[in-house]
Amino acid sequence: MTIRESCKNRIKPKLLREMKTEALLVFIRTTLEEFFLQVDNGNIKFSLGDKKDSEYISTQLRTLLTNLQECVVNSTYLRSLIASSSKNAMLRVLAKKEEPLMVYYDSLVKGIEVNLENGQQWMPELVVICLLSEWIIEEEKSTFLYPFLAEINYLELIDIYDNSKSNLEQKERDTLMNMYKISTNLIEKLKSATYKVNTSRTKKRRKKNARA
Repeated sequence: MTIRESCKNRIKPKLLREMKTEALLVFIRTTLEEFFLQVDNGNIKFSLGDKKDSEYISTQLRTLLTNLQECVVNSTYLRSLIASSSKNAMLRVLAKKEEPLMVYYDSLVKGIEVNLENGQQWMPELVVICLLSEWIIEEEKSTFLYPFLAEINYLELIDIYDNSKSNLEQKERDTLMNMYKISTNLIEKLKSATYKVNTSRTKKRRKKNARA
């Protein structure tokens, strides 16, 4: 039994701090896939400021999504792995290797559940922009593994949203401002998330080797 990684050329970080970036990108890929699925199906209408601004943001985010789909897994892969690992020994081993990613990704999912009530209006595309802006610019996280992230002008995109506030009703302005707060809270959740490596097996092996 095998589970596809849902991307052709996955970039697999080796360091735990890099896995946090991967977890953030898994969350962003999944969010963008769901967002554009709704847009393309006509369930929601994406419009902000003038038509030119909306098209520019849409193009930037669709390009980002295409890049992520090439090298980052989505949540479907992680959920399938969790569901199947109890039934297959090889998948249990794989799930163990993916455990840090799952822990960090889960911190983001729980964060959005806490900060966003069921049915509450939100702007997922803005959350994506703010998350990357905070992680890359403010937290100064490396884009070495994902160079396409450095090609996006996040501050320019955020400025477009800020400039549109004057044309929004109060409820819409409140929603927009809440997206900034939610994004900051999610980054804090990810920063504080921890994964403890189980060293007991390594110690046991060392003891056996010492006796030998």
